[in-house]
Parts: sequence; C-alpha cells; structure tokens
Amino acid sequence: MPSPCAGEVFAVGIARRKVVRHMTTHTPIHARQVRPLGVASRLLLTAAGAAGLIASGFLKWTRDMKGVDTSWRAVYQDTFGSAQDVLHSIGGPAIVLGLLAVLGLAERSGWLTRLAGALGVIGVVLVVIQIERASDHGMQWGLWSALGGAILCVAAGLTPMRQVVTTVDD
Repeated sequence: MPSPCAGEVFAVGIARRKVVRHMTTHTPIHARQVRPLGVASRLLLTAAGAAGLIASGFLKWTRDMKGVDTSWRAVYQDTFGSAQDVLHSIGGPAIVLGLLAVLGLAERSGWLTRLAGALGVIGVVLVVIQIERASDHGMQWGLWSALGGAILCVAAGLTPMRQVVTTVDD
C-alpha cells in the first residue's frame, strides 16, 4: 500500500479518499469611511445653530433690551431689569452655549452639541414663560434667534456621523 500524500487519507480496508481542505488565500479588507453628507450636514447645522445662539446674545430680547443687557432673573422672575455685566445676563449663557455647540464638533457622537441645544431650548422656554407672565414685556428677534439656533444645534447633534464599514473580498 502506498504511503499517504498530502491531502489524502487512507481508511483501513477501504479505497483511499481525498480530503479537501478549504484554505483562504486572502484576507478580507475592511474599509472605513465617513459619509460626506453626514459630515457636511452636521457641520452646517452646527454652524447655523451656533451662529444663532451667539448672535442672539447681542440682539434685542424684550423691551428693546439686548440679551447681554437683560438680567439672568428673566429665567425665573417676571420682574427683571438690566444686568450689571455679561455674566449675569441671559445673553452671556446663550453665547457660551453657542461656543459649546461648536466644541461638540470635535467628538463623533454629537452629545455635546445636543446638550448645548437642549439647554438653549430650555432656557428660551423659561424666558418666554416669564415674558408672557409680565404685562410690560414682549418677545423680539433675539429670543427667536436663540430658539432657532438651539433647535438647529439639537438637530445637528442628532445627525449621524458614523463610519461605514465595508468588507471587500479579493
């Protein structure tokens, strides 16, 4: 009886059979790419939202008072006046939230941009409630700009910027 060769197996008392071994001669290639439409839409939405939030700080919110001049008490009191500085105004936090939204572009998931937008929406809603409670106040463009910018930031944070993994077999 001849000796077994590579790829052959002998059974006792039975004719020989050939064993087929499956070997891969190539390695699958994983290509990672980010979809350009997701990146562009997130970038544009964040830029527009942050611009709305930052510009709203310098626009008129109520009674011809700019956001940087309106007191922070506009969030929780219906009797509010002018602020002593930018830190104690409602325009200052709007500017900071706009900058925070831009900073959120640095990470992939968008949670920081969503957070900035959500905090902006909450702040604007609280100010609107106090303005509507007061008899001598009305809403002006700065307030609407802040609300629009905050909504755009939330939308930007929800825009997917995930990587697409494709497997290519050679």
